[in-house]
Amino acid sequence: MRRRGRFLVLEGLDGAGTTTQSRLLAERMRRGGRRVQLTAEPSGGPVGALVRQVLARRIGGPPGGGFDPEALALLFAADRLDHYRCDVEPHLAEGSDVVSDRYTLSSLAYQSLTTGDARWVEAINARAPAPDLTIFLRVRPAVAWRRRFAESGSRELYEVPAFQRRVARSYERCLGLLRRRGEPVAVVDGEGQVDEVAAAVRAAALGRP
Repeated sequence: MRRRGRFLVLEGLDGAGTTTQSRLLAERMRRGGRRVQLTAEPSGGPVGALVRQVLARRIGGPPGGGFDPEALALLFAADRLDHYRCDVEPHLAEGSDVVSDRYTLSSLAYQSLTTGDARWVEAINARAPAPDLTIFLRVRPAVAWRRRFAESGSRELYEVPAFQRRVARSYERCLGLLRRRGEPVAVVDGEGQVDEVAAAVRAAALGRP
Protein backbone atom coordinates (compact mmCIF):
# COMPACT_ATOMS: atom_id res chain seq x y z
CA MET A 1 0.00 0.00 0.00
CA ARG A 2 1.30 3.45 -0.91
CA ARG A 3 2.37 5.61 2.04
CA ARG A 4 0.12 8.60 2.55
CA GLY A 5 1.94 11.92 2.64
CA ARG A 6 2.10 14.25 5.63
CA PHE A 7 0.36 17.61 5.69
CA LEU A 8 2.52 20.25 7.40
CA VAL A 9 1.40 23.85 7.96
CA LEU A 10 3.41 26.91 8.96
CA GLU A 11 1.61 29.75 10.71
CA GLY A 12 2.39 33.13 12.24
CA LEU A 13 1.87 36.86 12.04
CA ASP A 14 2.43 38.73 8.80
CA GLY A 15 6.21 39.12 8.78
CA ALA A 16 6.84 36.05 10.95
CA GLY A 17 8.60 34.31 8.07
CA THR A 18 6.06 31.64 7.15
CA THR A 19 6.67 31.99 3.41
CA THR A 20 10.46 31.77 3.71
CA GLN A 21 10.40 28.92 6.20
CA SER A 22 7.81 26.94 4.22
CA ARG A 23 10.06 27.11 1.17
CA LEU A 24 13.17 26.15 3.13
CA LEU A 25 11.41 23.22 4.79
CA ALA A 26 10.16 21.91 1.46
CA GLU A 27 13.65 22.22 -0.03
CA ARG A 28 15.24 20.37 2.89
CA MET A 29 12.68 17.57 2.71
CA ARG A 30 13.29 17.18 -1.02
CA ARG A 31 17.03 16.91 -0.42
CA GLY A 32 16.21 14.16 2.02
CA GLY A 33 14.52 12.18 -0.74
CA ARG A 34 10.89 13.08 -0.09
CA ARG A 35 8.39 14.19 -2.67
CA VAL A 36 7.00 17.54 -1.51
CA GLN A 37 4.33 19.91 -2.76
CA LEU A 38 4.68 23.51 -1.56
CA THR A 39 1.48 25.53 -1.39
CA ALA A 40 -0.08 28.52 0.37
CA GLU A 41 -3.30 30.22 1.40
CA PRO A 42 -5.03 32.16 0.03
CA SER A 43 -4.61 29.60 -2.72
CA GLY A 44 -3.97 30.08 -6.41
CA GLY A 45 -7.48 28.88 -7.21
CA PRO A 46 -10.44 31.03 -8.27
CA VAL A 47 -11.71 31.73 -4.74
CA GLY A 48 -8.20 32.39 -3.49
CA ALA A 49 -7.64 34.91 -6.27
CA LEU A 50 -10.74 36.78 -5.12
CA VAL A 51 -9.54 36.75 -1.50
CA ARG A 52 -6.17 38.16 -2.55
CA GLN A 53 -7.89 41.02 -4.36
CA VAL A 54 -9.89 41.85 -1.25
CA LEU A 55 -6.75 41.78 0.92
CA ALA A 56 -4.96 44.05 -1.57
CA ARG A 57 -7.96 46.44 -1.38
CA ARG A 58 -8.68 46.03 -5.08
CA ILE A 59 -12.19 44.88 -4.22
CA GLY A 60 -14.17 46.78 -1.62
CA GLY A 61 -17.63 46.99 -0.18
CA PRO A 62 -20.31 49.66 -0.58
CA PRO A 63 -19.22 53.29 -1.12
CA GLY A 64 -17.50 54.52 2.01
CA GLY A 65 -17.27 51.04 3.53
CA GLY A 66 -14.97 48.08 3.46
CA PHE A 67 -15.60 44.52 2.34
CA ASP A 68 -17.97 42.73 4.71
CA PRO A 69 -15.84 40.79 7.25
CA GLU A 70 -18.28 37.87 7.46
CA ALA A 71 -18.36 37.56 3.68
CA LEU A 72 -14.55 37.54 3.67
CA ALA A 73 -14.47 34.87 6.40
CA LEU A 74 -16.74 32.72 4.23
CA LEU A 75 -14.48 33.27 1.24
CA PHE A 76 -11.46 32.14 3.26
CA ALA A 77 -13.33 29.01 4.36
CA ALA A 78 -14.50 28.26 0.82
CA ASP A 79 -11.00 28.72 -0.56
CA ARG A 80 -9.66 26.38 2.11
CA LEU A 81 -11.98 23.54 1.16
CA ASP A 82 -11.30 24.05 -2.55
CA HIS A 83 -7.56 24.25 -1.88
CA TYR A 84 -7.56 21.05 0.18
CA ARG A 85 -9.68 19.04 -2.27
CA CYS A 86 -7.86 20.21 -5.40
CA ASP A 87 -4.26 20.87 -4.32
CA VAL A 88 -3.59 19.10 -1.02
CA GLU A 89 -5.51 15.83 -0.84
CA PRO A 90 -4.47 14.50 -4.29
CA HIS A 91 -0.77 14.90 -3.42
CA LEU A 92 -1.19 13.33 0.02
CA ALA A 93 -3.03 10.38 -1.53
CA GLU A 94 -0.22 9.73 -3.99
CA GLY A 95 2.36 9.75 -1.20
CA SER A 96 3.75 13.26 -1.46
CA ASP A 97 4.14 15.47 1.59
CA VAL A 98 2.47 18.88 1.45
CA VAL A 99 3.86 22.02 3.12
CA SER A 100 1.41 24.90 3.31
CA ASP A 101 2.10 28.53 4.15
CA ARG A 102 -1.03 29.11 6.33
CA TYR A 103 -4.22 27.14 6.81
CA THR A 104 -7.13 27.04 9.28
CA LEU A 105 -5.29 28.60 12.22
CA SER A 106 -4.99 31.87 10.28
CA SER A 107 -8.74 32.12 9.94
CA LEU A 108 -9.31 31.25 13.58
CA ALA A 109 -6.87 33.98 14.65
CA TYR A 110 -7.82 36.70 12.16
CA GLN A 111 -11.51 36.21 11.35
CA SER A 112 -12.53 35.64 14.95
CA LEU A 113 -11.40 39.24 15.52
CA THR A 114 -12.86 40.80 12.38
CA THR A 115 -16.25 39.12 12.77
CA GLY A 116 -16.38 39.13 16.55
CA ASP A 117 -17.71 35.57 16.52
CA ALA A 118 -15.04 32.94 17.15
CA ARG A 119 -17.52 30.06 17.37
CA TRP A 120 -19.00 30.89 13.99
CA VAL A 121 -15.53 31.04 12.43
CA GLU A 122 -14.76 27.64 13.94
CA ALA A 123 -18.02 26.27 12.54
CA ILE A 124 -17.48 27.44 8.95
CA ASN A 125 -13.99 25.92 8.98
CA ALA A 126 -14.99 22.67 10.70
CA ARG A 127 -14.97 20.62 7.48
CA ALA A 128 -11.34 21.48 6.69
CA PRO A 129 -9.28 18.37 7.56
CA ALA A 130 -6.70 18.93 10.30
CA PRO A 131 -3.01 19.01 9.32
CA ASP A 132 -0.63 16.35 10.59
CA LEU A 133 1.33 19.17 12.23
CA THR A 134 0.96 22.93 12.61
CA ILE A 135 4.23 24.78 13.21
CA PHE A 136 3.70 28.24 14.70
CA LEU A 137 6.49 30.80 14.29
CA ARG A 138 6.25 32.94 17.41
CA VAL A 139 7.44 36.47 16.66
CA ARG A 140 6.65 39.65 18.55
CA PRO A 141 4.36 41.99 16.60
CA ALA A 142 6.96 44.79 16.49
CA VAL A 143 9.58 42.44 15.05
CA ALA A 144 7.14 41.05 12.48
CA TRP A 145 6.15 44.59 11.51
CA ARG A 146 9.75 45.70 10.91
CA ARG A 147 10.43 42.61 8.81
CA ARG A 148 7.29 42.99 6.75
CA PHE A 149 8.00 46.54 5.72
CA ALA A 150 11.70 46.08 5.24
CA GLU A 151 10.64 43.91 2.29
CA SER A 152 7.75 45.97 0.95
CA GLY A 153 6.03 49.26 1.74
CA SER A 154 2.65 48.08 0.50
CA ARG A 155 0.08 47.27 3.16
CA GLU A 156 -2.71 44.74 2.88
CA LEU A 157 -6.05 44.85 4.66
CA TYR A 158 -4.95 43.47 8.03
CA GLU A 159 -1.51 45.05 8.17
CA VAL A 160 -2.08 47.68 10.86
CA PRO A 161 0.17 47.64 13.97
CA ALA A 162 -2.63 47.78 16.56
CA PHE A 163 -4.56 45.03 14.81
CA GLN A 164 -1.47 42.83 14.50
CA ARG A 165 -0.95 43.08 18.27
CA ARG A 166 -4.49 41.81 18.74
CA VAL A 167 -3.85 39.03 16.21
CA ALA A 168 -0.78 37.93 18.17
CA ARG A 169 -2.92 37.47 21.29
CA SER A 170 -5.61 35.75 19.22
CA TYR A 171 -3.07 33.27 17.83
CA GLU A 172 -2.06 32.29 21.35
CA ARG A 173 -5.69 31.62 22.28
CA CYS A 174 -6.26 29.61 19.11
CA LEU A 175 -3.16 27.49 19.68
CA GLY A 176 -4.81 26.43 22.92
CA LEU A 177 -7.93 25.51 20.96
CA LEU A 178 -5.94 23.26 18.59
CA ARG A 179 -4.26 21.54 21.53
CA ARG A 180 -7.60 20.91 23.22
CA ARG A 181 -8.78 19.31 19.99
CA GLY A 182 -5.77 17.03 20.08
CA GLU A 183 -4.18 18.52 16.94
CA PRO A 184 -0.36 18.33 16.90
CA VAL A 185 1.20 21.79 17.34
CA ALA A 186 4.84 22.87 17.56
CA VAL A 187 5.85 26.41 18.57
CA VAL A 188 9.16 27.70 17.21
CA ASP A 189 10.95 30.93 18.15
CA GLY A 190 10.84 32.78 14.84
CA GLU A 191 13.03 35.73 15.85
CA GLY A 192 16.42 34.15 15.20
CA GLN A 193 18.48 34.16 12.03
CA VAL A 194 16.82 32.51 9.03
CA ASP A 195 19.03 29.41 9.20
CA GLU A 196 18.51 29.04 12.96
CA VAL A 197 14.74 29.19 12.57
CA ALA A 198 14.92 26.79 9.62
CA ALA A 199 16.80 24.25 11.74
CA ALA A 200 14.18 24.48 14.48
CA VAL A 201 11.35 24.14 11.96
CA ARG A 202 13.05 21.13 10.39
CA ALA A 203 13.48 19.50 13.80
CA ALA A 204 9.81 20.06 14.61
CA ALA A 205 8.65 18.74 11.24
CA LEU A 206 10.92 15.73 10.94
CA GLY A 207 11.54 14.93 14.58
CA ARG A 208 15.30 15.33 14.28
CA PRO A 209 17.87 18.15 13.81
